Amino acid sequence: MTINDYRVLFGWSKRQMAREAGIDANTLANAIAGKPVYRVSVGKIANAINQELMRQGKEPIKYTDLAGVAFAD
Repeated sequence: MTINDYRVLFGWSKRQMAREAGIDANTLANAIAGKPVYRVSVGKIANAINQELMRQGKEPIKYTDLAGVAFAD
């Protein structure tokens, strides 16, 4: 699944997802658009996703499981 797939699944706005991940909204927008972002930022997004998945009783993901992500480093 993509970052945006998870965002929609959780009912989060882009602003809320960025806030949950502790990253800038522009960084999130770049990640969703497939533009290169640093692994640390993708890790923060994955951590936010995992927190919500665990709240729902689902298995966590690895940041490398996110489809369509381009890494800058």
